[in-house]
Amino acid sequence: MRVTRTFQVGAAALAAATLVGLAANPASAENDPGWVNGWLNDTTIGAAGAPGRTTLLGLVSNGATNPRVVLDLSGLAGVATASFPDWCVTAGAGVTCPMPPTATPDELGMLNGSVPVVLRAVPGAADGAVGTIGYTVLADGDSAEPQQAAVSVHAGPEAVSLVGESVDDVDTGDTLAMPVALVNAGNVSMSGLRLTIRFPVGLEPAAYRNCRYGAGGQLSTIAVCAFPGTFSPGLSYHVPGGFTTTVTPAALGAKQIVQTVEPATTAGPPPAGVVLERRPADRTLRLRQVGAPVDVLSADHQYSSGWYYLRDVPGAFDVVTLGAAATGQVGGTVTVRVGMRNDGPGVPDNTISGGDPGQFAFVPPAGTVVANWPTGCSPTGDDDGFEGPVTWYCTKPGGIFAAGEAFLVDFDLRIDGPLGAPGEVRIPYAYPRADDDPTNDSAPVTIS
Repeated sequence: MRVTRTFQVGAAALAAATLVGLAANPASAENDPGWVNGWLNDTTIGAAGAPGRTTLLGLVSNGATNPRVVLDLSGLAGVATASFPDWCVTAGAGVTCPMPPTATPDELGMLNGSVPVVLRAVPGAADGAVGTIGYTVLADGDSAEPQQAAVSVHAGPEAVSLVGESVDDVDTGDTLAMPVALVNAGNVSMSGLRLTIRFPVGLEPAAYRNCRYGAGGQLSTIAVCAFPGTFSPGLSYHVPGGFTTTVTPAALGAKQIVQTVEPATTAGPPPAGVVLERRPADRTLRLRQVGAPVDVLSADHQYSSGWYYLRDVPGAFDVVTLGAAATGQVGGTVTVRVGMRNDGPGVPDNTISGGDPGQFAFVPPAGTVVANWPTGCSPTGDDDGFEGPVTWYCTKPGGIFAAGEAFLVDFDLRIDGPLGAPGEVRIPYAYPRADDDPTNDSAPVTIS
């Protein structure tokens, strides 16, 4: 468990305010108790017979003395049990845990740690039963309000992905053995399993007899694979040798393959809008049991979806700026179409962060003023109090910039005169890295 960026920024602001207060009143430093905060998420666990679940109670402290958390487990009666590390002290239904011995300071100087809590349903707890854990985060000289987290019981089969891996030094042309691994985290057997995988642009899955394939959004490929058979509670399964995946010339930058496992009897509908078809194949993707039964799921393995992350694929690509030329008279208005084109073969891909894959900057020619501009473009320049000519930044919408695709927009320019230096279209920043031909990363825009 780590503190979110938003929380850290807020904590930094609070720390700065505290320092200002201390400077105004030095004597108060002797009585400053610091502060401590904590959080415990609601958790769903399998019914009796399912593996236990590990949830993390996060703690963060800034200068607090004896930071700790005091828990009340009485609300779990008849629903679940909770167990804690041996450095916590249990007294009846009450548990007190200090800041974990493994806690570490972050870049803001705050101490961060997490208390692992193992939850198990008690025999007889019905499907849908809900209990509560009360907890209060304290420090010497500091008071806090009690908080509460819910623990719910779900009876039935449940597939949890065991995949979460980052891979370095991957290049185009490589063949990957993407892992597929899961555990039945429920309390009854699964009769059949469905695996759904999204391969982003630039990654090509191998063909298997028991899989169907379709085109997803943003040039992704969707594979849906069916596995017959019985998958028992607590047992783990994997695909020996992994799911063969090829890194094509379109791959560029960070890539994330997302896979979701579901019991066949409770799986939802196929991905909306995707037409799935079989491909010619000479092999079948198979699951095999591996290892001993799982007693407790770790905090890292709690969800049906897992990920396989490729860092910075260095594929080749060239983004070309597209300038323009127009003719007009002083007092008139001309339209120029400017932008950029991806000559590939790599495809800038921002689908992981949800951002935009490309941007260009446009500086109008001297002696002209933008009279009308397209959606998605905004100015920065002397009209906003900045020095230098007005620069317009235009951002390509969508998550990818496909090879061969052009992003062009129209600007209406009023000619006030006198005409002078030409304008320019340029790439203002390198995404996901500098392309392979910087000589075409700017182009002139002329008015005559």
